[in-house]
Amino acid sequence: MALDGITLSKVKQDLDNYLPIRINRISLISKTELVFNVHAKEIRTNLVMSFHSNNNHICLSDRNYTTYNDPSTFIMVLRKHLLNGIIYKIDQYDYDRYLIMHIHSRNELYDEKQYKLSVELMGKYANLILIDENNKIIDALKKIPPYENTRRIILPGASFTLPDKQNKLDPFNTNSIDLNESLVNQLQGFSKQLENEIRYRMENDSFESIMKLIKESNSLYLSKNKDQYVFHVIPLNYLNLNFTKWDIQKGFDEVYYENDEKERIKNISDDLFKVVKRQRKHYQTKISKLQKSYNDALNLDDDKENGDLLYMYENLNEKGLNKIEINDYNNKTKTIKLDPKLSIKDNANKYYSTYQKKRKGKIHIEQQIEIANNELQYFQSLNEQLTFANYLDALDIKEELNNHGYLKRTNNKNKRKKKVNLYQIRIDDYVITFGKNNIQNNYLTFDYAHSNDTWFHAKDYHGSHVVVNSDKPNEKIIRLCANIAAYYSSGRYSSSVPVDYCLIRNVKKIKGFKPGFVSFKNYKTIYIDPEEINDLDIINI
Repeated sequence: MALDGITLSKVKQDLDNYLPIRINRISLISKTELVFNVHAKEIRTNLVMSFHSNNNHICLSDRNYTTYNDPSTFIMVLRKHLLNGIIYKIDQYDYDRYLIMHIHSRNELYDEKQYKLSVELMGKYANLILIDENNKIIDALKKIPPYENTRRIILPGASFTLPDKQNKLDPFNTNSIDLNESLVNQLQGFSKQLENEIRYRMENDSFESIMKLIKESNSLYLSKNKDQYVFHVIPLNYLNLNFTKWDIQKGFDEVYYENDEKERIKNISDDLFKVVKRQRKHYQTKISKLQKSYNDALNLDDDKENGDLLYMYENLNEKGLNKIEINDYNNKTKTIKLDPKLSIKDNANKYYSTYQKKRKGKIHIEQQIEIANNELQYFQSLNEQLTFANYLDALDIKEELNNHGYLKRTNNKNKRKKKVNLYQIRIDDYVITFGKNNIQNNYLTFDYAHSNDTWFHAKDYHGSHVVVNSDKPNEKIIRLCANIAAYYSSGRYSSSVPVDYCLIRNVKKIKGFKPGFVSFKNYKTIYIDPEEINDLDIINI
């Protein structure tokens, strides 16, 4: 749901309560998202700004954000001018969908400098613009040259101008609305959702009383409509949906975090799915061709027999024959094709040579088929892992594909220190830990777990490794671990999924195989119908 100017004014009012705000760190978390780590009135939190065309917003958030992307030139410019700067004032004009943040900072010579940051949240025109004290643009997230927009150029060195005024009425100080015309076109800060709610409520209330409720509201009211949040600073009763009341900042964080996370995953996973799909198709084609070659090699005994029979012919030096009929070992007539340019003896040697090539080739083809099948299984497992990957999981899979040369690694001077992400559930006195991709599974099983822990994995399916910190877990824990292993596997939509389990010390890596492939012994098997585990408190470690 799009953010309107009136709702943004409430965010601005709430941010005013935290002023002055000190900027400690500036990071890019996706192509259209930035996060400022800030310190304000004895709190440390994140100021998140998204300039995605559909989900643009600004809010405070206590969530942890992954900032593994290489910093862009724009981020480096913001860091140069704004790090350790103080946001001391925030303006909004005419309830439009932008905020002007006034910031004072110091340059490398410790001279005080004044900057403005224009946070523009106007759908596909969403942008973040850094402006100096002479009202010149220093840089912008999205640059707009003259050939795209002659009225408002957004380039370094250009003069900064505010977005065009809409010449609309202040909704909190007017009585002259025309209900026969669109309220969106008449009033500042209005969206279609708000107009619908106003018209619905005016069947029983006056326009002034409704606007008074909006003006006095400091909360956000959230409703779910077809798995999408709808919201405003008053309940949207016209939708006839249940709603929950939230603090303005926490409400926005709730609305947008999940959508932003999905977008970040999509940005990474789309490319990964393409790579995995391409490799799966490659190995499927390769196996088909190898299988054809293998089938051709299966008749190698016929070539040896043809050579033997030709040596039994009475005139080995005879040439010019295209074929010959000769009795085989069962005294049955057999027709053997010949090269008329060669003698019977040379034809026999040719059949022997073909036999030797096929014999050696058959062994090689068998090895290549096994390798190709293992590679196909590997990419099928990655495809499954991507279907339920979050942002950190997708980054792990991207790193894995980089390590094996399937993706071109980008030069990253500030390469992140590798921390493997795992998932954990604590219940009773047990700690259950699991991974959702090959890197996590490999680390969990061979580095994190102890030899007497119990290990679970869905049999004959690609999926999660699960470990519980006990060598004799009770039946309840065994079933829970088996359910996790089955749910985070390619068998999650099946019934009676077999799950093998044994002690960690009985699990071994398979030499020469990629991460995630293991062998194990002394195991038991339990059958489980996978169920979603959202009711459990899953934490990242």
